[in-house]
Amino acid sequence: MHIFKEAEKNLYPGTHIVLSSDKIGTTEICRQQHKTPFHKTNMLKEHYLLFALEGTNELQIGNQFISLKKGEMLLLKKATYVEIVKRGEAEDNFMYESVSFSLKKEILLDFIKLIAMDDYPKNKTAGNEILVHSYGIRLQTFLDSIKPYFDAAEKIKTGLYKLKILELLYDLSDENPIFLQQLVNLNRSETRDLMAVVETNYLKPYTLEELAYKSGRSLSGFRREFESLFQTTPAKWIQEKRLQKAKELIFSTQLTIADICSEVGYENVSHFSRLYKSHFGFNPSETKIRLK
Repeated sequence: MHIFKEAEKNLYPGTHIVLSSDKIGTTEICRQQHKTPFHKTNMLKEHYLLFALEGTNELQIGNQFISLKKGEMLLLKKATYVEIVKRGEAEDNFMYESVSFSLKKEILLDFIKLIAMDDYPKNKTAGNEILVHSYGIRLQTFLDSIKPYFDAAEKIKTGLYKLKILELLYDLSDENPIFLQQLVNLNRSETRDLMAVVETNYLKPYTLEELAYKSGRSLSGFRREFESLFQTTPAKWIQEKRLQKAKELIFSTQLTIADICSEVGYENVSHFSRLYKSHFGFNPSETKIRLK
């Protein structure tokens, strides 16, 4: 597990420092002067925690608009498309400061295993609801405590970094039980999210890389999780589902073979016909005759 530090240069005076681990996640501390708003869009590849320390974050998520101000934080699930505008306030010399955490599945699973040993209260929250939480002195103290690690010249130890993230999750869950239930819901929803992505999009001409991206996973993670769920490879599952759908369309519609080919996500009729014959034993055009 490799930890490294990286400072980003941009047009805004101040600092933007990134600390990243391939198994734990990424922490970013941004303290900059934003006399003009900074706008960015992002498809979240990991679950995302954002704390506002100075200035304002304006977030557009689908049809929902959220203004995150000093002393507030929120949690967004992976594979969320978000537009963010960062603004400094004139009365504070346009200073903007935030701390954000991108959390990998592994660290959430470790935390959930730990809290299983304790008697934490269970609260019901809407599965997809985005909630803004206020945070108090305990969380502010934690955020202050991680800043020296970013300034240190030596490499940060992986084990210590992991402990700090677990401490953060414990502090959040103790201070706000509703947040704890949001974390648990995120873990439960990951399997449903993957199934929803493939079942919604298998008829579209997406590559596996594109499907993995839409599900918020790496290609290797997508393949591994898919095979554990369906006991087959994504490519084989998609091909079989497409061919079965094609056969249904041949029986239930008057579409041409070329149109059906396009409907089930293939762009080349000859390639589609070869796959169809290999799977069913006869050509698409022979289907109604053979199965009458």
